Amino acid sequence: MIKILFLALFSLNLASFCQENYYLLISRDEAFISQISEFSDIVYDSGRTRAVKLKKPLSDIPSDIKVFLKPVKIGELYNAPADHISKKAFNKEISDLISTINLSTYKSYVENITYSGKRNTGGLDLSSDSGNRKTADFIWEKFSSFGYKTEKHCYKDRKADKECNIIARTKGNFENKRKIVIVGHFDSVGYQDAGADDNASGAAGVLELARVFSQYKTERELIFAAVNGEENSIAGTYALINRFKETGDLGKIDFAVNMDMIAWNKDGIIEIETNKEFKAKAEEVASLAKTYTSLKPYIAMPAWGSDHVPFLEQGIFSYLSIEHWQDHNPCYHKSCDKIDSLNWNYALEILKLNAAVIAENK
Repeated sequence: MIKILFLALFSLNLASFCQENYYLLISRDEAFISQISEFSDIVYDSGRTRAVKLKKPLSDIPSDIKVFLKPVKIGELYNAPADHISKKAFNKEISDLISTINLSTYKSYVENITYSGKRNTGGLDLSSDSGNRKTADFIWEKFSSFGYKTEKHCYKDRKADKECNIIARTKGNFENKRKIVIVGHFDSVGYQDAGADDNASGAAGVLELARVFSQYKTERELIFAAVNGEENSIAGTYALINRFKETGDLGKIDFAVNMDMIAWNKDGIIEIETNKEFKAKAEEVASLAKTYTSLKPYIAMPAWGSDHVPFLEQGIFSYLSIEHWQDHNPCYHKSCDKIDSLNWNYALEILKLNAAVIAENK
């Protein structure tokens, strides 16, 4: 009887544990982190992945804090080195392709985007000559110069301008072909000539990979998407998903690569972030990182807060390539996020990884 009672109590406690309400933090802004600490205890904290248990009911949490909490199960939380993953067989064709990435060209793209002024989407309410508009025009010109079919995908009317993504597609008849999307946001939180790491680095990465792959024939259509509005609830990529639904492209997308904050870390660690159901695919990315780069890959789950999320919500494999948060840029979302603090060699390694992923599947 005592044994049965013990087992019953153990099962009850285990069930209670499994039913605990845990929440993934989907913001890392300092003000939010300070506020949520008053209402919660941390139950998981590794890299970008942090989850909490609330000290009071969710209904008692202020709405401006609650909006950055996403329900999560303990078993979904994971952020760890991919030490168990082996290298893939070396492919000289892929190695030759990634060797064409030009760091000087990439730097020039980062500089042009960073020095465009203030790139927040709010600037589109104030002027038709905002930093956001200048950046969109610059990206459009570059995509066009590479020979892509280039489009301004405008999804929102602003007071003085339109809020647009810039989309480049491989030329040719790819209507019935599978597709790969390469995405990175070019908007920022709005400081003058800042947002170099977040996310001029990622948007410039989209440009450089577009330049590289413009010289290669691919079986799949490559879609390069420099998206807007990521800092405002990932607005641009959600609009892009709707556009893909309208054109019939959504069901033809094999996967999406997202670059966000790729140019700061000193530790050589990259987080490859996706959702649990795609862990095996993320491990394939980690394997390519070990084969063609000097990066130390970590697998992170679940996904939050960047342009890979809308694809994952549609059941499409997507991963975020981002700096490891234990050594992240201290100028995140600050005016000091400037060109002179960037780690160009780290960015180059991430570009090499993402080029290898595309080349492996092109």
